[in-house]
Amino acid sequence: MFENKTFRLIAWIVFAVAILIYITGLYIDVTCDAGKYATVAKEIFQNGNFINLTVHGEPYDQKPPMLFWLGAVGFAIGGISNFWFKLPVLILVFVSFYWAYRLGKSLYNKRVGFLAAIMLGFSVMYMLYSMDIHTDTVLQAFVTLSLWQFFEFIKTGKNRYWIVGFIAVGLAMLSKGPVGAAIPAFAVIGHLALKRNFRSLLDYRWYLGILLAFAVASPALIGLMNQFGWEGIRFFFWENNVGRVTGSYIQSTNDPIFYVHNLIHIFLPWSIMFFVAVFMEFKTLFKNKFKAHEYFTFTGIWIYFIIINLSRNQLPNYIFSIIPLVAILTAKWIDIALNENQHLLKIFSNIQRCIVILLWLGIFLIAFYLFKTSEVHVFILIFGGILLSLFVLLRAKNKLTKTVLLTLISFTCMMLLLNAHVFPYMFSFQATPKAARYFSESAGEGEKLYNYKYPQYELFFYSEPQAIQIKSDDEMKAIAGKKGNWIFTNEEGFKEIEKLGITPEFIQQYEHLALNRPAGFIIPSTRKQTLKPMYLIKY
Repeated sequence: MFENKTFRLIAWIVFAVAILIYITGLYIDVTCDAGKYATVAKEIFQNGNFINLTVHGEPYDQKPPMLFWLGAVGFAIGGISNFWFKLPVLILVFVSFYWAYRLGKSLYNKRVGFLAAIMLGFSVMYMLYSMDIHTDTVLQAFVTLSLWQFFEFIKTGKNRYWIVGFIAVGLAMLSKGPVGAAIPAFAVIGHLALKRNFRSLLDYRWYLGILLAFAVASPALIGLMNQFGWEGIRFFFWENNVGRVTGSYIQSTNDPIFYVHNLIHIFLPWSIMFFVAVFMEFKTLFKNKFKAHEYFTFTGIWIYFIIINLSRNQLPNYIFSIIPLVAILTAKWIDIALNENQHLLKIFSNIQRCIVILLWLGIFLIAFYLFKTSEVHVFILIFGGILLSLFVLLRAKNKLTKTVLLTLISFTCMMLLLNAHVFPYMFSFQATPKAARYFSESAGEGEKLYNYKYPQYELFFYSEPQAIQIKSDDEMKAIAGKKGNWIFTNEEGFKEIEKLGITPEFIQQYEHLALNRPAGFIIPSTRKQTLKPMYLIKY
């Protein structure tokens, strides 16, 4: 794709640095949802029960087990740590790039597949959610595999494709429930219906495949039935998916364009090209009276996109599973621009030049103001990135080479700065891992750590022996004051404990950053105001 050996070498250097960026994310502490998922995986590893899931010893029904199984396998190989929780997921993410390449190649051609895979590997969403693990990180991989296999099955009718496709659907359901089947269904049924290929819809293998997918997903259902009965099955199929959309399970204020403005940053540095590609796609569809080469990307993206935009519960990671199709649609129009539309190619080139300039402005803003540093390697990174960019800008003659490489270099420098400097600094203000590790290193035999009023789960993952949840104020009163008991709590809990009038052996205070609301921390002048006190108390 790149015009000569020199630029291919630069591309390989950038790819190698990108892999390094992903690897640096493996060492960053888990927090919020990722902390909960790591704790479930830890308990699977320690109790050996892969079916009946628990979190701090209590039955757990919120997510199916695939992510936790991967984490438990990692712990079995290398021990309990951030690295071994995240590594199996990262390997799956890397494999999903290949599956996205094959899907793009199957739908269009090799260049579309290659461009799509590059866009995924060099995007905010993939780099962020390979560091901050969610079930959607796993879900997108198996959804991508199923889409590739199903399109091959539609083209060839070969049995191996529907078998692997429905196994992938089952694995996707094991990752996040019925949504793992919904997206492939939207793509397949929409494509065949709009192609008026109704005969294919009657193929018995589609319906036999549904049974295969449920057989693969059955461990999740068995575990829910064991622990929660039929209510657990109902939760899996209804409340945890449809309930989030309707607001009957979790409700928040609906923003009808939530995923439009979120796509701008989570699909950076390619998001503006995607919006142009969407405009061109709809313009062409209307012009051709909705006749198209394929409707796989169209129905696979937009049916799900409309549903989640209407949902009463919205989070950026919910869109993760259709990002491979978003990348393929964008790559398709880049390919069209290269082959037959020089005006569109010029638009894409100008867009990416603006993105590159903004990325470099962001790099300088972060390195010299927001998270000012004097570390030599940061300056080497910036200087090296600028030199490579200038070389490509002055020497590359091919527009695709120039556009893509300049984007890759600037985005890689930005993400390396974030993963190697900014995120470790921000996560260093996490009180929970510090307190848990201090307890694990300092506690005597028989001493116990308790969690009181802190709503997240990192304490359970990082402590050994594992922390115990205090469920009521009365329980706290019975625990406080007993020799060998440690309590980790927030400011509210600390005031409640102080009222007991019991003198502890020591109190360790930490300044804690809530990473689900870090906006004030980004600005140096308001950074200290965002930190809240947390306490580790020993009796």
